[in-house]
Amino acid sequence: MFSTRSDIFLESALVLAAAIALLTLVLLGLIVVLRWRRAREFARSQSFEKRWRPLLMAASMGPVDTQLPALAARDQFAFLKLWNYLHESLHGEASQHLNQLARRLKCQEMARRMLDGRHRATRLLAILTLGHLREDSARHALRSAAASDDTVLSLLAARALIQIDASGGAESLFPLVLSRRDWDIARLTRILSPARDACRTLITESIVRLGHPGRLRALELAAALRLDLPTRHLALLMQPGEPPEEIAAALRLVRHPQHLPALRTLLRHADWRVRSESVAAVARLGAAADIRLLAQLLQDEQWWVRYGAAQALAASPLLPPGELDELCASASPEARGILSHVIAERSLA
Repeated sequence: MFSTRSDIFLESALVLAAAIALLTLVLLGLIVVLRWRRAREFARSQSFEKRWRPLLMAASMGPVDTQLPALAARDQFAFLKLWNYLHESLHGEASQHLNQLARRLKCQEMARRMLDGRHRATRLLAILTLGHLREDSARHALRSAAASDDTVLSLLAARALIQIDASGGAESLFPLVLSRRDWDIARLTRILSPARDACRTLITESIVRLGHPGRLRALELAAALRLDLPTRHLALLMQPGEPPEEIAAALRLVRHPQHLPALRTLLRHADWRVRSESVAAVARLGAAADIRLLAQLLQDEQWWVRYGAAQALAASPLLPPGELDELCASASPEARGILSHVIAERSLA
């Protein structure tokens, strides 16, 4: 009985040992295959770089008149990746020469096929390529990509549309610019900077009739792009009855002294954000008579308003030498505290 049971355990141990040995051999075989494939891929990558990088570098200097080597289908992704890498660091004629080389290789057709694919990486690369090539035939596909839920992909598509046609791209993107909260204003500013004139026209024509979220977004974009909007529009947007955040956004765009009467009124607005932006606007455009108004705001209930007023007074060329120190000495304890704080900041700077 014991002998039979021992034999069963022994046979089981031998089978298990054989299975482990077989599995070890399989794993070793897989490791060898993977290392071989990796070495093969590295060698092929090195061969690709050796063949195409000198050609691309030469193309950035001027037209390449020699016969180009065939571009294998398996190398298309790697080629477009290298081509776009060089394109991002070059401008002017160098970019045009790279585009000429890419069109000889029919890269626009490759990119259009890749844009219709399922893989995100290939679609992103396709969008970059079509933008750099300024491929006009891809506008419709890029507009669809710009409406995608994928934030990165949609922003790249927006950039490509601007690269193809700054004015037309801005016009087609404008509804998305106003509605998509996932499109960061700072990144949009970089994308839309080549289309500043078109953006100014679009915002000017629509700002008065836009609803609240869209109007605020348009004002933020105008401020980021440093656009000058018509004074009559700004006057309407700065009416005390408008939403405070919209008034504050409009105040950042004020550039003309004719708005000073409205600015002085807004210094007493109930919302501290409006008072704070009014202080900054008065500091830019105000006269000597406005020093008194700014001094009164040194006792505002909101710290940021007091701080803005103190900064405006400390930086104002309208104050004679020594008058800031006199103002600080005669001010209330609260006003003296914020003025001393700002004076100390400026001395450290």
